[in-house]
Amino acid sequence: MEGGESQPVQPPTVLIDGSHFRRVSGTGIASYAFGLATALKQSGCNVAVLFGQRMSAKASGLSIATQVFGHEPPAPMWHHSLTKAGSVARAVLGTSRRKSAQNVPLGYVDLRANDPALPPFDQALNASSIFDDAHQLCARRGLLVSLDAPSVLAVAHWTAPLAIKAKGVPNIYSVHDLIPIQFPYFVLDRNGRMARLLCAIAREADLITTVSEASKRQIVEVLQVPEERISVTYQAVAPLPRIDQEDAERLVASVYQAQAGHYALFLGAIEPKKNLKRLIEAHLLAGTDIPLLIAGPNGWLCEEDLVLIESISGSDRHGPVRRLGYLPRRHVVALLQCARFLAFPSICEGFGLPALEAMQLGVPVLTSNTSSLPEVTGDAAVLVDPLDIADMVRGIRQIANDADLSAELGRRGPLQAAKFDQREYRKRLGAAYRTVGVEIRTGDGPCGAAALPDVAGERAFDVSPRG
Repeated sequence: MEGGESQPVQPPTVLIDGSHFRRVSGTGIASYAFGLATALKQSGCNVAVLFGQRMSAKASGLSIATQVFGHEPPAPMWHHSLTKAGSVARAVLGTSRRKSAQNVPLGYVDLRANDPALPPFDQALNASSIFDDAHQLCARRGLLVSLDAPSVLAVAHWTAPLAIKAKGVPNIYSVHDLIPIQFPYFVLDRNGRMARLLCAIAREADLITTVSEASKRQIVEVLQVPEERISVTYQAVAPLPRIDQEDAERLVASVYQAQAGHYALFLGAIEPKKNLKRLIEAHLLAGTDIPLLIAGPNGWLCEEDLVLIESISGSDRHGPVRRLGYLPRRHVVALLQCARFLAFPSICEGFGLPALEAMQLGVPVLTSNTSSLPEVTGDAAVLVDPLDIADMVRGIRQIANDADLSAELGRRGPLQAAKFDQREYRKRLGAAYRTVGVEIRTGDGPCGAAALPDVAGERAFDVSPRG
């Protein structure tokens, strides 16, 4: 080269899926994917996001972006059935085995006001119905969809178990836990499809990333994946947008008729693995004279929990157990700041983001002594057996009534949470990518920390996948 000058190294382009970004109530995986995209941008990567919006054959130019990011009017049931039948037919005939992604031109589309907020990215791609078609192809034939991308990629990083494999590049799959195999009665699954998908990914993945050592041990033992093909990156935990304490107390009192320091808070989807039935029983038996507030969307198999909550308090906003539903993120942060403690005694978690975010704010945490939760909370939480109601009662009384213990947990919490900050996550992510030959910058990025989306509930406070 002239003058002996070397060409600047081009930043790697990383493809991630956008399979959870458009869901209004969000999921724990959406929070994970948002943190991943943010970390990649801070590490100097180009980020391409793959969407799977069903696309009209006539789509071109400006109409592509409007279909990907717009909303279709409600369709009749027969239309949904016909769409699913088409996906099943493509799987059976094998016509969905290969998909091509197209660029989504964003020149005139302003995504800043999109709700839920989207992560930072450089390029949007869309492959029509790819997530539905991949699900059906793996379910019917045990195969992964082969994806052709229009741009040069360094690596594809799938943020959850998806039956897709990008051609010609390393494929990394994030497997958060093995709940569909370990606790099949906690999920909705047909004919063991999730187990088959996980086994297919175990065979095909160049690398599996996961969010705790506990999950890694399960993946090694159950799926027989060699340890060297698994990297524990944990999860990026962005600083919570702390609210002025007086404002937080005013919001909690005026909207939820709750007094700061005089309630316990549960955050997450209402679903079996969250152990709400035992938590509610233990809370009532503990006799602490403070209500239990439950914030988060309905998950799957939530009917029994909803009936129990209704039977205890109904619509009484001053009852001992109150269901608040899915809330704006600012409201969740205010409720968390003002809680006496967070109650999060899940039976199984891949990571346990609600506990960690509570610790960030110095809020005492009661959680389980199982799965990833002792690993994540360290010595900064009261641990209980989630299947032993008597032990849960003991823990609730201890954390609710011992002011010295609460103060000590409030001191330890931020120190433990700092072990999972964005800088540490980028280091672990960089080490994982190096195992597949991709180098990313792991120091502080020039763009600084990106805020998480202004929504909350399951997206912001729970990492476990929906199966």
